[in-house]
Amino acid sequence: MNANNGILVFLDRDLKAPQPALEKAMRLARAAGLPLTVAVNSDSSAMRRAVGFDEQRQQNAERQIARAWEKRIDDLVGETKVEKRVGAHRDAETALRETVLECKPSLIVVHTSEEGTLKRHLFTPRDWLLIRHAPCAVLCVHSPAWSDPPRITAAVEPEEQPGGLDAAVIHQARYWSEQLHGELEAVHVLEHPDESLLLVAGEALPEYAASANSIRDYHAKALAEFARRENLPDQNTTLLEGPVTRTLVDYCEEEGCDLLVVGTVRRNTVERLLLGATAESLLTRTGNDVLVVKPEDFESDWT
Repeated sequence: MNANNGILVFLDRDLKAPQPALEKAMRLARAAGLPLTVAVNSDSSAMRRAVGFDEQRQQNAERQIARAWEKRIDDLVGETKVEKRVGAHRDAETALRETVLECKPSLIVVHTSEEGTLKRHLFTPRDWLLIRHAPCAVLCVHSPAWSDPPRITAAVEPEEQPGGLDAAVIHQARYWSEQLHGELEAVHVLEHPDESLLLVAGEALPEYAASANSIRDYHAKALAEFARRENLPDQNTTLLEGPVTRTLVDYCEEEGCDLLVVGTVRRNTVERLLLGATAESLLTRTGNDVLVVKPEDFESDWT
C-alpha cells in the first residue's frame, strides 16, 4: 500500500448525524500513522430554497454552513490532526471526482448508503461512484463498530495467476490486519453451475455430478497453494460453495466478520446493470464493512 497520500474520508451531509466513516478512518489513520483528510459537501438545497434567489444571501448562508461544518469536524476529531475540506458543490459527482484527484489518497473511506438495489441503479450513490471510478481502494462502512481485535476476511480467487488481483486483495487485508492487530483469514467461494442450465444439456448433468468432487479438489488445492505462497496458515483458509454474494454474506454474518476485503475490475454500463458486480452487490446485502481493492492496472476515467 502506498501510504504517502494517506486516507480520505467523506462525511455524510447531515450536520447532526453520527459519522461512522470518520470514526473508522481515524482508527485506521492512528493505527498506521497516516495523514487523514476529512471532506464534506456542505451544499444544501433546503438552504437555497429558504433564502431564495438573492445571491448575497446565498453566499452568507453558505459561509455560515461551512463554519458550522468546520466546528462539527473539530468536535468530532478532538485532538486528532486532520486536514479539512469543506465546500458547497451542487454537482455531487464532480465534487467527489475533484476531491479525489486533488488529494490522491491511498484509501477512501465512506459510509455506505442504505438505498435498495433498484434505487441504486437509477440514482448512483457515492459509494458506487467511488468503487467504479476512484483510482484507489475504497472502504465502505456501516454503523456498527469493529470488534477488538477486528476479524478481517479476504475473498480470493486462487486459481488466478500469482501476482494478480488476489495478491493485491490479500496484501491489503494483511496490511490492515497488522496495523489493527486483527485476525486474518482468506476464503474462496466455489460457485457451481445452475442445475437448470445443466439440464438443458441433457447428459451433461450426470457428467458434471461425477466431476464435482474433482472440481472441488482442484479449488481446495488452489486455495492451499495460495495460502502457502502468501504465508497464510491452512487453518486460516476456508473453501465455501454456493452463489458468491449470498455465500459470502451468510459466512460473514455467521462468523462475525468485521471487514470483508474483495477485488473489483472496471465494468461497462451494460455489464454492471444486467449482471451486477460482486463488490456492489455485497454492499446492499451485507451488514459488515467492505474494502474494495483495485488491480494495479485499474484505469480510472476520472481525469
